[in-house]
Amino acid sequence: MVVRGLERVPESVVLDSIGVRVGDLFFEERLRADVAAIIATGWFADANVRVEPARDGVRVAFIVIENPEITTITIEGNTVIPTPELQRALDVPVNQVLNIVRLRDGARRIEKLYEERGYVLARVVDIGISAEGGASLRLRISEGKVEAIEYKGLVKTQRFVVERGAQLKPGAVFNINALNKDLQRLFDLGLFDTVQARPRPGSTPEAFVVDIEIKEQRTQQARFGLGYSDRTGIVGLLEYSERNWRGRNQQVTVRFERGLGERNIPTLTGPAPSNFSFSFRNPHFDDRRTAMEITLYQSTTTEAEYPFAGTAPNARFNLQRLGSLIAFTRPIDAATTLTLRVRSERSGLFALPLDPAVAPCDTNPDDPLCPKPLPVNFIPGRTVAVSLIGLRDTRDNRILPTKGSKIQIATDLGLPILGGEFSFGKYSGEYVRYFKVGQGVFVGRTLLGISHGNLPAQEQFFLGGSSSLRAYTYGRFRGNSLLLVNAEFRAPLGWLARQLKDFTGIVFIDAGGAPISTNLVYGAGVGISVQTPIGPIRIDYAIGQEGRQTWLTIGAPF
Repeated sequence: MVVRGLERVPESVVLDSIGVRVGDLFFEERLRADVAAIIATGWFADANVRVEPARDGVRVAFIVIENPEITTITIEGNTVIPTPELQRALDVPVNQVLNIVRLRDGARRIEKLYEERGYVLARVVDIGISAEGGASLRLRISEGKVEAIEYKGLVKTQRFVVERGAQLKPGAVFNINALNKDLQRLFDLGLFDTVQARPRPGSTPEAFVVDIEIKEQRTQQARFGLGYSDRTGIVGLLEYSERNWRGRNQQVTVRFERGLGERNIPTLTGPAPSNFSFSFRNPHFDDRRTAMEITLYQSTTTEAEYPFAGTAPNARFNLQRLGSLIAFTRPIDAATTLTLRVRSERSGLFALPLDPAVAPCDTNPDDPLCPKPLPVNFIPGRTVAVSLIGLRDTRDNRILPTKGSKIQIATDLGLPILGGEFSFGKYSGEYVRYFKVGQGVFVGRTLLGISHGNLPAQEQFFLGGSSSLRAYTYGRFRGNSLLLVNAEFRAPLGWLARQLKDFTGIVFIDAGGAPISTNLVYGAGVGISVQTPIGPIRIDYAIGQEGRQTWLTIGAPF
């Protein structure tokens, strides 16, 4: 048995791959299998076998043609992955005989490298060997260029809205990661019920068209109803909002509230108070994804001023605000935003009977025997303030978070140079952390605020209400500084009964003080939340040192 045609490949490569041995009986089928095994080694362009007469038997001669020795390797068509990196993945050495098996495995490694980086349509489409000036190996890659992106289903939304901020663009190499981010970006606009995509062949074998199918949501909403709070009493509500104004993904909201019922009878000599707000938001004010928001508002709320000692208020009044603000919010990274806000607001006071339920206040609030003391610390006037707010939000879900954190640092400066009557500085920091504990979520929150300058009471920090000290009335504690600590555990109730799968039970403890120099006050309570199409609706029942409070809110307090 001999091997002929070998020049650079060791004879052992052939002998180790065949099964026939000297002294074996001659079988033609075995020889054909050995020829196939020799070619399968990858070192040879061709192989065959010749049987020659010999003394006492036959001589088997395996005749092989070696692959050429590769002197250079050229890779064409790559734009997103450098050639040296592709050559390392190919792993075909130069100045050695080419091994077809190694070449085929290398081509697969190149395609896998593309796939790992999201270029799932990239393929090695041609492999050639040129013998001019030495054997040169050439690979051509089709990376899968995007010929066009077609948006289907747009009726109201203008095309620039869906194209704005896209990572995958015509002329770029198709990348599934970029496409998924674009789909998430479109879904996050809140304008569409469904967003789906699929690539299809383009006008050339190496090009693709990406079809993005969109189903638009209804973005106009009008609602009316009745509401109640300690600050406004019974109010009638009328609101109109458009989340896709003129198809430009701009948001317009008009809201009107008018006071109803006895609580509002003694507030003004004229009609019952009304609250009005108009807001306009452009989420893409510039190419750096800066959002701009403009708000005009008028509000009247019932407030109380409490002395440093005791629990009874020393004054009740309506606080009337008329103002405007403009804010610019720019993302720094995926989790961090920076907001610059300018606010101009004029505030006024209207004294209320200290206890309108006591005669003669319940029948004639203007009776001289019905005292209406003015508050001491509330000073009417115009406030012009500039705020800078930094927010880092790493929560896994903005509505029902289970892990992550939220950190916010804010500076609020009252500037008389801009036309205001008060000069002050307010500085606050908030840290909220969410921990998964079994099936529930533990939430811890710390809020700290300090200030300096001429800070009127309407600009002071305050505690009390549904989102701070829940065992105390809204604005029960006010001061030039603030400290608040909340701890809360939220547990789903679905394990009790299937009918409770949308319900969450809550226990909480609150502690805080405003100003910080006073003794801290405490409160604790329980709550229940139910998930609805408009968001979580929650009822909290809290007990503190001054009694009990019940709150009905939409969403979580923090």
